[in-house]
Amino acid sequence: MARSARTAAPSARRARSPVRAPLTRERIARAALQLIDAEGLEACSMRRLGSSLGVEAMALYHHFPAKGQLLDAVMDLLVDEMEMPARGTEPPLARLRHCIGSYRRIAIRHPRAFLLLAARRFNSERAFVMYEQILAAFAEAGLNPAESARWFRLIGGFASGAGMADVASRERTPDATPLQLEHAPERIAHPHVRAVAPHLRIQNLDAVFEFGLDLLFDALAEHVAARQTTRGRARTPSRRARS
Repeated sequence: MARSARTAAPSARRARSPVRAPLTRERIARAALQLIDAEGLEACSMRRLGSSLGVEAMALYHHFPAKGQLLDAVMDLLVDEMEMPARGTEPPLARLRHCIGSYRRIAIRHPRAFLLLAARRFNSERAFVMYEQILAAFAEAGLNPAESARWFRLIGGFASGAGMADVASRERTPDATPLQLEHAPERIAHPHVRAVAPHLRIQNLDAVFEFGLDLLFDALAEHVAARQTTRGRARTPSRRARS
């Protein structure tokens, strides 16, 4: 009996399984950020992450021996979204303010992952590169290392707090309940809380943040100006010294 033309196709025509992208630190970190964005930090276990990548959890440990190293890598991806204008494009304080604004916007784009930036210390080369750029701008403005440390902590603490307030106000914290301040302030019995509530709604958060930056950077500008005046006096010899 002649072989039918409808006989099963040869093996070359069989469906091939898709080629899987190689597992790299960058790919794992991006998958982790995607998982955190979707489900929160608590959902980012090595088992869940491996499942999302189609591998066993042990395969991830080859690239990240500890989960903390993975979280540092995710943090690097968030730091990469910070925008620090190049030196010479703007005055140093303007560049710093631009950078702090971009930091807070990460909280809006990645509300569930922002906690990494707010709660973990910079601890990787990529993070230290951004740290160096920020501190170099403080130095360019005339601050010494001790002053740079204080102002960095002060402004950074404000920006982290503002970012976390954004996350909470947008009801993106774990197990968030509907916020009366946002949706039903008229039900709040306390008159001062009720009166302030409209000014704390999401649409007003940008203005509140900029108000805080105005206060901080005006104070920083005054500090820089005072230091420059003091240095100028130190360089100018007195009349008695000149005579």
